[in-house]
Parts: sequence; C-alpha cells; structure tokens
Amino acid sequence: MPGPALSAAGLCFRYGRGPWLIEDVSLTVPAGGLLRVRGGNGTGKSTLLRLLAGTVAPRRGAVQRAGPVAHLPQQTGDLPAVDARRLVTLIAGGTAPDVPPGRADELSRGWQRRVLLEAVLALPCRVLVLDEPTAGLDAAAVHRLGDRLTQRLAAGDAVVVAEHEPLPLVGGELLDLRGAATPGVVEVVLAGAGSFAGRTATGGRLVLAVPAAERDALLLAALQEGWSVLSVGSLR
Repeated sequence: MPGPALSAAGLCFRYGRGPWLIEDVSLTVPAGGLLRVRGGNGTGKSTLLRLLAGTVAPRRGAVQRAGPVAHLPQQTGDLPAVDARRLVTLIAGGTAPDVPPGRADELSRGWQRRVLLEAVLALPCRVLVLDEPTAGLDAAAVHRLGDRLTQRLAAGDAVVVAEHEPLPLVGGELLDLRGAATPGVVEVVLAGAGSFAGRTATGGRLVLAVPAAERDALLLAALQEGWSVLSVGSLR
C-alpha cells in the first residue's frame, strides 16, 4: 500500500536563539488529501509550510515527501522584465485575458502574486503547498481556484493550504496552530440564488465547507443575506 504524499514527525523550529515557533508538530497528508492550516499572525503558518515544502530545514524532527513539492510562499520577489500576458501563457498554456498588459515586473504586488500562483499550479508536482493563495483574488478568481484545486484533489494530488479565509473546498483536515489537528470542517448547504462566500449557487443550492469554529458566523451572514439553510453536517 503506498505511503502518504507528505508527512512530518516532531517538527520543531525557531529563528536563531528565539522562542520555538513550531514545536512538536506531526501530521500526515495522503494522496488526494487536503490539509487546511490556520492560526493568527505570528503562530508559524508560513514557517510550517516552508518546512513542509523543504525551503527551510527543521531544528528537530523530519519531513517525508513522496516527490517534488510545488510551493507558493507568502512573500514573493519581483518577476522578470517580460510581457506579463506572454509569461502567463508560457507558464500555464492557453491565453491570459485577465492579466493586465505590460511588463510582469511592473505589475502590482497583487498581480505578481497571481502570476506566481499560475506558475506554481502549472508545475507537474503531486504535492501543493500554498500559503494564503487567495490573497489579492476577487470572488470570481477564488471560485476558479477552488474548482482547480478540487480537480487536483480528485486526481490524487495532495494539497496543504494556509488559509486566512476558508477556500471553497469540501472536506479536509484542519490544523489550527493554536491547538491540535482536528477534522473540524463542516459542510453547509444553502438554498437560494446568486453568490455568497465566494461561491455561486447551482440549481438553487450552494454547498460550502467551513471550519467548525466559523460555522455560526457564516450561517448568520447567510440568513441576513436571504439564504435558507438546508443542512449542516460534519465532514470526515
């Protein structure tokens, strides 16, 4: 039986002689598995993703990877001085109608990050480690990203994502760096028309996945916007 796509045991990390930012973290992500990493500023989300991707080495513990990892860091450098639309076309294939014309290195930071996201998603890797990939994306782009990651998961790719806002993906394990790893994601099914929380209803139904701790706030917002709640259930 094949092993996990990504696993970590007893990870510990600190910068210099400072306090331990990551301490005794263990996790396993199977092929086709989704791990959502959450936590406030300074809890070590980006550091943990860098450890999993292999861009930094742990002080203690170990990471096992089934193959190369495609990593989207939170902070990005400048892009090359080439035409932005041509760059995206070369990276991801097809056309890039949404990318503003002009040189890639002259794009806003938000657009440079979107171009880098396209590059990461185009890599032929079976493990994706994405640090807040929705940063700078509008609702339509978040919806498209959710669809693309859903397809990657269905194809057997493993996805680790640090979330500031929940991605429109069903299921997954939640690792809250303020606590332990828990299967704390619930499925909310709404009835109505239009868009809500970055997703668009199909056939009068809208299915959302949300961390359990955010369930009540999401339900309240949905009711205030005129949606009806069909069901709320745990995802395993």
